[in-house]
Amino acid sequence: MLEEFIRHKIEILGIIENVEALMRNDVGAKDNRLFMVKEQLISNCFNLVVLGQFKRGKTTLINSLIGEEILPSSIVPLTSIVTIIKYGEEIGCLVSMKDGSEKKICIEELPEYVTEKGNPKNIRGVRCARIGYPSPFLEKGILLVDTPGVGSTFLHNTETTYEFLDHLDAALFLMSADVPVSQVEKELLDTIKGSTRKIFFVLNKIDNFTAKEIEEIAAFNKQVLEEMGFTVQEIWPVSAREALKAKTVNNDIQLSQSGLLGLEDALGSFLSFEKGKIVLNTTISRTKRFVSQKLSQIAIEKKTMEASGEELENKINTFHQLVGNLKQDREDMKYLLKGESDKLCFKVEEMLKILEEKETPRVKQCLTDFYEKNPDPNPTVLRDEMQKVIKEEIIRGFDAFRKDTEKVISNNIQETFNRFTRRSNNIINEFKTAAEILFEVSMEQCEFSVELARDTGFYYMIQEYTAPTEEEVKSILRILLPKSMSRKMVLNEMMERVSSDVGRNCGRTRSDLTARISKTIDHYSKQLKELGNDLIAQIEQAIQKGQERRSAGSESIRLEQGVLTNKT
Repeated sequence: MLEEFIRHKIEILGIIENVEALMRNDVGAKDNRLFMVKEQLISNCFNLVVLGQFKRGKTTLINSLIGEEILPSSIVPLTSIVTIIKYGEEIGCLVSMKDGSEKKICIEELPEYVTEKGNPKNIRGVRCARIGYPSPFLEKGILLVDTPGVGSTFLHNTETTYEFLDHLDAALFLMSADVPVSQVEKELLDTIKGSTRKIFFVLNKIDNFTAKEIEEIAAFNKQVLEEMGFTVQEIWPVSAREALKAKTVNNDIQLSQSGLLGLEDALGSFLSFEKGKIVLNTTISRTKRFVSQKLSQIAIEKKTMEASGEELENKINTFHQLVGNLKQDREDMKYLLKGESDKLCFKVEEMLKILEEKETPRVKQCLTDFYEKNPDPNPTVLRDEMQKVIKEEIIRGFDAFRKDTEKVISNNIQETFNRFTRRSNNIINEFKTAAEILFEVSMEQCEFSVELARDTGFYYMIQEYTAPTEEEVKSILRILLPKSMSRKMVLNEMMERVSSDVGRNCGRTRSDLTARISKTIDHYSKQLKELGNDLIAQIEQAIQKGQERRSAGSESIRLEQGVLTNKT
């Protein structure tokens, strides 16, 4: 088996080197994608990427596989940068920056670069972090990759994860035993369908469930996954937290109960017998994609040189019209998206009006009930206690509203994006088809998707204190008036406050939700600006080179045609 792997590896490297030689003199041929594919095959490295929605325990699982808590974990969305762990004789950490520079740091400094707390919204400009660690699990050339969770509070974390998917060889996909597969998880799974043939489905956080409950949720998730088109041989139930504890204190019984040993055995078997095959298949797939794009460019270049002057002019004019139509379609969609954003914001406005009409009398009734059930407290104590009631009831009411509203808004946005994504893909496919007919070539297809960013940092604005002078006057009145009258006075004061507090929180919630809607729509619009740009650049580059050869004269055309014929 090893000899066969080495033979295929040498053959594929030979093909890549031939492709590199053919492309060496191309205009604008500086493209490191093929170089990266080649380097990965030479090093025999293998990206085992841990994926999932935020707070599924990805980082804890990685720590449990390594056997030590080397990656930072938290109860809040934490990982914000892709972190790669590979085998090293000694522990070391190298941070690669977006500007191309690198920085060696101590492992203790890692949270300052890869967490949302230490590096909010990646203000440090980190591209990724690489950790060397002497773990037997990594000795076979495995690169264990920790990714930010998708669908978290921070949209840029989701983007970071999706950007890394092209480097995926196999995946550990984490689900949680306490919730079924979510829409966000299904969208991520749809995206990685074409990226890898091997996915280990892991059901984490089983420690608080019975064997029957674990079996039920695993069966449900398996059915969902199979309906999506995945072949699921097994879902591995684990408690990454308990496994890490067990390895830390060398407790074999606890480790066995955690379920991690079964997953480790499956991974070990896979690494021994399937890894080489997947490395080869991944390399072939990426090389084919690269070559396909280059062959399209070569074909267009040949057509550009072979066409008569009038025919070429007509083709270029037609191509420019196609580009103009594509750009106009993008602009039209931006305006339509703005209209969808306004509709969603109006929907929020209507929902908040209903909330205010419902919550104000509800909280007032709660105050009245509290007042009647507590006749003993003096006015000052009563006022403080009723103020707490207002705060508790507003939090209860608005938390319930947020939970329901987020589902409604998220579903509405997803429906909007599904419609616009279909329309976007229709536009780019129409453009691609027209360009294929015009230049008589075939080209690669591209798609994209976007999701709603969720924010969890809500707070509530409760008017807990009045101005000191006003309060002093009211305090004096309470002392002078009979207790029954002063208590009534406190009740009336608190009733007035309910209306203002509910209204103020409606305004704040409105501002928050509309800002999130606008942010998400803007994010989609930015992606829309890039729709078709890679394809346009690919065609323009080929036309430019063909025109340069034409300008060089007939002999240059003849020689170049011979070169291009050899390339195809």
